Amino acid sequence: MQKEGQKSSKYDFEFKGGKNNSYVFETNYDITYEVKFKPSSYLFDERYQFSSQVFEMVIAVTESKNLDDKIPPDGLIMFTIAEIVTDFFKNRERIIVYICDTADARHLARARKFGLWFEKFKTTQFMKVDASITDEMGVIYMNALILHRENPYFVEIIDAFRKVTGGYSEDK
Repeated sequence: MQKEGQKSSKYDFEFKGGKNNSYVFETNYDITYEVKFKPSSYLFDERYQFSSQVFEMVIAVTESKNLDDKIPPDGLIMFTIAEIVTDFFKNRERIIVYICDTADARHLARARKFGLWFEKFKTTQFMKVDASITDEMGVIYMNALILHRENPYFVEIIDAFRKVTGGYSEDK
């Protein structure tokens, strides 16, 4: 963990593993984040060979000392999460699905922030595909699929995602 006075472009993180492939880091504001990659083969039909490589990415605050619910802006978080995603993609067959939480009606802001983060760290290695699904109550679920361009099922994955979501837009 980086503390006040130390210069770094990201926070140190630790891979905890477990069933959710968890990574943990603590910020200069004594906020602990957990980034999980939960196995989510149910998102795609079992007939797809790649379904066992699908993981839902969850970014959660697990502890917040000295703060009430207000989390201050912290530019190092995006660098840390980008590094964690890169580490997770050491296995190029993995597929990440990011579904923006709608519980507090801030899902559009989360999707925008996640998109900006991806743009900032965009490389030729990864591709992000955005999609939204609207349920019968009118709630819009913002989703993103991230995959390595060298994934052997690249075309099939994008096609399957398009079928599940009813369409997509590429964020090359």
